[in-house]
Amino acid sequence: PSMTWHGRFASSGGRAPWAWLASLALSALLRPCHGIVKMVDESMDQRISLLEYDFGLDTGATVTIDLQTSRPVNDTYVMVLTHSQWVLWREALKDYVAMDTFLVSCWRGSLSEHLSASFMVREEMGGRNRYTVVLISAMGGPPFQVKGMLSLVNPGGKQLSLQDTSVPPALMCASCFFLATCAVELVALVRAHRRGDASAHRARCFHKLMVLVLLLRGASLLVGWTDYRQVESSGRDSPVSDIAWQLLVKVQTIAELMMFLLISLGWKIVRDELDVTEVRFAGGISLVSFYLGVFQIACTTQSTCNGYALSRYILHSLCYLVVIVAMNFNLQKLTMAIQEAPANEENGKLYRKLHAYQLFRWVFLVFIIAPTVELFLKVTIVPWDEQWLFVMIQEARTWVIYALLIMAFRPERPLLRVFELTQDAGSDHEDEPVA
Repeated sequence: PSMTWHGRFASSGGRAPWAWLASLALSALLRPCHGIVKMVDESMDQRISLLEYDFGLDTGATVTIDLQTSRPVNDTYVMVLTHSQWVLWREALKDYVAMDTFLVSCWRGSLSEHLSASFMVREEMGGRNRYTVVLISAMGGPPFQVKGMLSLVNPGGKQLSLQDTSVPPALMCASCFFLATCAVELVALVRAHRRGDASAHRARCFHKLMVLVLLLRGASLLVGWTDYRQVESSGRDSPVSDIAWQLLVKVQTIAELMMFLLISLGWKIVRDELDVTEVRFAGGISLVSFYLGVFQIACTTQSTCNGYALSRYILHSLCYLVVIVAMNFNLQKLTMAIQEAPANEENGKLYRKLHAYQLFRWVFLVFIIAPTVELFLKVTIVPWDEQWLFVMIQEARTWVIYALLIMAFRPERPLLRVFELTQDAGSDHEDEPVA
């Protein structure tokens, strides 16, 4: 999740309006839950400003608009568009440099100095649909300030959009799964600690990191659930829970990234310690990612938020490349060690590590391509008013990845049968009498 988008989109300065509209449509796919009782404070230094984007309303929902300008203005309108109308706008504005306020809309009001209006969504207006509220200054001119309130309430006083109605139970369910898995992993760590052997100690270090990743995931989902419940009950965001949710998500993604990096480097699996360069690289990636994440949360303009998000994505992509190189290096190293080692019980551990890294390679491949596949599913297959299904697909995929890593690198795995036979054959050979 990221901060609620409050972008303003220019139609001048050498950039076409449709480019700004396409940018908003892409960024809105990743929006978080936000309140539908919204205090408006917009500086109209551009010709178009979006007050709300793609908000799901049912037939009978109430839209209330109460806006006033800092000075009298001409040719300024508040327009409410359905999703299909928004698509037509985006296509039509490709051929225009000036704003055309006579394009089709389901509701339109003139804002000269003050606009107060309230209407109910009817079937002939669009019915159950996604609605976008835009503020347009057709002729441009000197900047002016717009302040007031925008409220969108579904029938029955429901304070969530249609997309988000079933998201809170999905978040709670996913949080319970991750926290329960974390508890199971803690129990396994306690059992491994009682055994006390060296291999179990090395495995415990890795699984402690796994516990942290699971705990952060479950906690972030739980805080997200509280944020949705706050909006559901009051129609407004809670700044504390909203910022805490986003911050936990940033920290969890860093911990997840470090987990993949440390596995690929072979920490506590192939070797006990990392060298100084690797430690500095891991620490630097974590600090820079956290820095960019915090500033992405605190940013106030669309362009700045996109800049921080893009920088963080590039940084993580660089780390993914390092993970791929290090993982393949350790696979090659284990393969060569197996070829040169005699077949005995001790060297049988190399086969376990090799199999674990082979599984890790496929798991990491799924981790890399899954967001693209999920976004494709969201755009093409998942119904627009079933956002909870997209959330469950994401969290189920993440849980399966974590579960596979826990199983692959668990402290005790059974030896291959061939090494038991080798050990038995060696014992029989020692028991033979010497002639």
